[in-house]
Amino acid sequence: MTTERKKAIVVISATLIVGILIGVLTTGMFARHHYRSNGKDFDKEHRGMRNGFAERIYKITQADSLQRKQMKPIVDQTMANIDTLQRKTEDEVRVLLDSMILNMKPILRADQLTKLETFSKNKGGNGGHRRRHH
Repeated sequence: MTTERKKAIVVISATLIVGILIGVLTTGMFARHHYRSNGKDFDKEHRGMRNGFAERIYKITQADSLQRKQMKPIVDQTMANIDTLQRKTEDEVRVLLDSMILNMKPILRADQLTKLETFSKNKGGNGGHRRRHH
């Protein structure tokens, strides 16, 4: 094997290793951030989503400052209605999950039931979507 070929193999191998390390470290960093912040700043995040919704409406309509002032109560009321609907839906989901668990009680072992109940408490109340990917 020639010297140039050895150098090329070393460079390619080093590049591959560095790429793998970057991928692993980046994935770990994102995962750590996701699990550390999961649910801690929910109220702040929720307010941000509300403000983001309003800003998006203003941007889509290209509303001027006077229009924004006139639109604000309507947007705020709509968001309040959406919040109420989401809470109601979450409550209904909770009832459905609780019913499912009761129906599965005779089928599952105690450890399986415990896992299902834990899952239901952690994910079911909010549909499992709100905090998972944000």
